Amino acid sequence: MKIILQGKIPSQKNNKQILVNRATNKPFIASNSGVLAWKRDALWQLKAYKPIEKYPVALTVVFYVPDNRRRDLDNMLTSIQDVLVKAGILKDDNWQNLSPITLDCGGIDKENPRAEIWIDD
Repeated sequence: MKIILQGKIPSQKNNKQILVNRATNKPFIASNSGVLAWKRDALWQLKAYKPIEKYPVALTVVFYVPDNRRRDLDNMLTSIQDVLVKAGILKDDNWQNLSPITLDCGGIDKENPRAEIWIDD
C-alpha cells in the first residue's frame, strides 16, 4: 500500500507546550496548535485507506521537506506512526508489527512537501 501525506510533517517531540488544567490548576504538556492542525488534516487524508490486517509489515517513509532546515527524521517518523495508528490503518506501532522500518529524505520540494509511505507485508 502506498500513502502520500501532503504537507510539512512536524516533529511532535519538538513542538510541545505547557498548559494548566483549569479544574485542578496543575500543569501538563501537550502538542502545540500546529501539530494538532497537522494531525486533523492528516486524518482527513487517511480516510480513504483501509486498515492493515496481516502483520508484521515493512514500513518505508520518504520525506520531502520544504526547505533546508535541520530536521530529525526519527521525530517526524513518530508523527507518521502515531497518525497511522490513530487513523486505524495500523493497529499498533510497536516493533512486533513494524519490521523493518526504513527512513529517507527525498530532498527539498518547496512546492509539494510530503511524506511518501509504503506499507508492505
